[in-house]
Amino acid sequence: MRRRSWVTGAGVAMTVVAVAAGVVLLDPIAGGASSRRRSVDVAEAARVPIEAALVTRARAEAEQKVVGALVAHQQQQLAAFYAAVREKLRPKTGVNWDGIAQCETASNWQMQGNKFSGGLGFYNGTWTSFGGREFAPNAGMATREEQIHVAERVYARYGLSGWGCRAYG
Repeated sequence: MRRRSWVTGAGVAMTVVAVAAGVVLLDPIAGGASSRRRSVDVAEAARVPIEAALVTRARAEAEQKVVGALVAHQQQQLAAFYAAVREKLRPKTGVNWDGIAQCETASNWQMQGNKFSGGLGFYNGTWTSFGGREFAPNAGMATREEQIHVAERVYARYGLSGWGCRAYG
């Protein structure tokens, strides 16, 4: 019995000296002895990647929010632009331009000829003189709405007298 108490006493004494010196500690995670400084460094190293991952994730989420806001703003601007274009090109005279186009060119809005072009059969000089070139070089290259827009300029000045199929308008 005496021998057992001496071993226990020596073990306790060594543990007290080691703890006081900060050299040896039992590492509950590793399950054995390790240096005190090493266990602190491991804990510190384990914490840094987690913090870096959180920062990276937060940064990515913030960037996604900013990109989402920019896309939404651009979509609103684009919708407003298209609404303004539609309003500008909206027929304002109440003339049946589709009826005239059906009679003039069988509704071939892309028709291109040496003298006449477009679904409404524009004389190429008329297309140019009434500002059609802001849309396309000749009427057959412009959209239906753009052709109607130019036709309404002509209508405002001359009425339907320029169209042989004015009865369909």
